[in-house]
Amino acid sequence: MRLELKLLAEVGIIGLPNAGKSTLISVISAAKPKIADYPFTTLVPSLGVVRKPTGDGTVFADIPGLIAGAHTGAGLGHEFLRHIERTRVLLHLIDVTSEDPIANYHIIEQELQAYGRGLADRRQIIALNKVDAVDDTLDVGAIAAQLQAILGQIPVFPISAVARIGLEPLLQEIWQLLSP
Repeated sequence: MRLELKLLAEVGIIGLPNAGKSTLISVISAAKPKIADYPFTTLVPSLGVVRKPTGDGTVFADIPGLIAGAHTGAGLGHEFLRHIERTRVLLHLIDVTSEDPIANYHIIEQELQAYGRGLADRRQIIALNKVDAVDDTLDVGAIAAQLQAILGQIPVFPISAVARIGLEPLLQEIWQLLSP
């Protein structure tokens, strides 16, 4: 007999390595995950309780970075994807300063689809992170509009976890999605 415990959180923060998932959970909760400027800093999920304006809390999970091929086990993908199964909402964090943020979105979506188990059908919110680090040549609004055209009803929020920009509207949307 094998007993398996899966992580249980209301919100799973997903994305590629170095998207800022650990920074985000450390800013919005009291969690203290390891944060560094290299890929795969997070090797196990970190949990943090985020307080709502009403005073009660919601558990968020910082899921370690997913990579292409995660559904086949690449980068411990099966281990990480299994934790996402026990979340109600997926907060998909995308590094807007990366070479191709739209392609990064598609990588994670393809992994959710390939893994199955209803992950691709979960309610999602997209956050374009690191807007504070964008130079004048990058139009974050255009990237958000491109994603919105692809996603339809899925909301897209430009944020900066480290500079605490855009977090309130993002959290308000999450509270709305989680309300009964």
